Amino acid sequence: MNINLPVAVNSVVSIIAVSALISTLIANRKVIFQLKESKKREDELKRKVYETEVLREIGERIGYSLDGAKVVEIISGSLGELLPYSAICYMIFDKGDKINFACRVSEPIGNKFIREIKSKMLTQAGEVMNRAIVNSDIDESISGEVLDDESEEGVKSFFNLPIMISDKLVGMINVSSKAENLYSEENTSVLFRIAKHASVAATKLSELLENEKSRLLQAVQSLSDGVLMVDTDYHLVLVNRKLNQLLGTVSTPRLFDIVNALSGNLDLRSLMEEALSTSGEVNMREIVVKEKVLQVLASRVMDKDDDKVLGVVVLFHDVTDVKSLEKLRADFTSMMVHELRAPLSSIKSTVELMKNDFANLSREESEKYLRTVEVTSQSVLEVVNDLLDVSKMESQKFDVVCETAEVGWEIQDRVEGFAAMAEAKNLKITSEVAKDLPKGNFDKVRIKQVLNNLISNAIKFTQVGEIKVKAELEEDSGRNIVVSVSDSGIGIDPEEGRKLFSRFGQLVRSRRTAALKGSGLGLYIAKGIVEAWDGRIWYKSDGAGMGSTFYFTIPVLHQDTGTFEKEDNGDSPHIIVNKIAQA
Repeated sequence: MNINLPVAVNSVVSIIAVSALISTLIANRKVIFQLKESKKREDELKRKVYETEVLREIGERIGYSLDGAKVVEIISGSLGELLPYSAICYMIFDKGDKINFACRVSEPIGNKFIREIKSKMLTQAGEVMNRAIVNSDIDESISGEVLDDESEEGVKSFFNLPIMISDKLVGMINVSSKAENLYSEENTSVLFRIAKHASVAATKLSELLENEKSRLLQAVQSLSDGVLMVDTDYHLVLVNRKLNQLLGTVSTPRLFDIVNALSGNLDLRSLMEEALSTSGEVNMREIVVKEKVLQVLASRVMDKDDDKVLGVVVLFHDVTDVKSLEKLRADFTSMMVHELRAPLSSIKSTVELMKNDFANLSREESEKYLRTVEVTSQSVLEVVNDLLDVSKMESQKFDVVCETAEVGWEIQDRVEGFAAMAEAKNLKITSEVAKDLPKGNFDKVRIKQVLNNLISNAIKFTQVGEIKVKAELEEDSGRNIVVSVSDSGIGIDPEEGRKLFSRFGQLVRSRRTAALKGSGLGLYIAKGIVEAWDGRIWYKSDGAGMGSTFYFTIPVLHQDTGTFEKEDNGDSPHIIVNKIAQA
């Protein structure tokens, strides 16, 4: 066999060379694949780092403010680190009716490019919000490269990134470029993950804040003071029920309604402007609105995290009762001075007169002066006793000892006792007790106080006519004896009658007339006594000059059971009085 050795060698060399080349190609492809995988892992790692950093920044900057605009600004502001772009734009939808549109431009683009971006964003936003959005609602801001007015290039690549909080669209981010096919699911997925994580976190925070806000609003609504708050643009943020009650406004008032209710009493706008420009509280105002005395305090509200002014809170504190009490105290002091000083001065003068001329006084004159001292000192003692009774009532140490008795005897005794006083004013005083009137349950000593007060008032406030004292069985239920004291005196206006049974309650007309003044405690004490034996006390009058009738009830003793029925006084105020009941 003949073998051509050079040819064989060349063939082997060729095979080896091809094998080496193939091996090199395979190795190169493996290296290229590994480089691609490494680059892919590096990009993925970069995106994860970016995602972590963005979410961390969102968490830090949002805190508890839940500002959707911050989320949008953080994400859009960091996109340049991740993707190439011609323009990054965003829209904020949670700022009232206006839409804020901002755009950061990295290379020359024209107005056509910007218009296309806005159109694409508004179209998708309208689909999400299920309503049409017009360009006139947009406030626009462009930064970065100067726009090229002559450029007619349009958007070749883009994607929109909606930002949702509690299923509400708060913002939209748009990334656009003049280059084609620049954005894919791979290089934008991280942004959608960030948006999703931010949305979940913000939604949870929204629910938390709504719960806190609800609790806070409930607390504000239950305040005994009126409260309103406005933002820095004087939009009404909060108003509670108490303020509506104080000013008589509707349940959901506008700021105009509140300003109108305060018109002529307080310049609310000037007060709020002063509060916004002052670091501390504005000087307190005191105003009168609808017969209520209100102290008004205003102070600006600050965000303690960034020292930003959020608005103004105005507090309306009702001091009507305090002012009434101050006036009541002053009136009481004045009344006590008169009630005590006048009789004490009379006693002092009488005693001095007797002392200086005692030897020359006849027996009749001495007895006359002594009777004057006795009567005058008795009036002083009655005022002091009234004060002591009121003190005992309010400390719950006032005893009413109830027993079964005939009310007719007590009425007759008091009418006879006041006969001389009525005769001195040429008044007729009569009593009328119904036949077969059952026995009642009352305090035989305290009922004299009640009758004394009602009869003496009737005589004091009547100049001409008659005083009638009656006792009869209640018509409707028969559960009570009704005692009434009627007069033909000056009568009672409805406005005057509201406070008659309160401490120091008197008719306005009696305060103006020295002869008709009193301590204002008698009816208050009478009410406490009557309610202590489960009775009621009230009055009726057709008005000034028409006379008046005062009534009170006494529980009836049922002969078959030997028990008393308590009367339901409804919602009428009670004075707490200790009662010692005995058969």
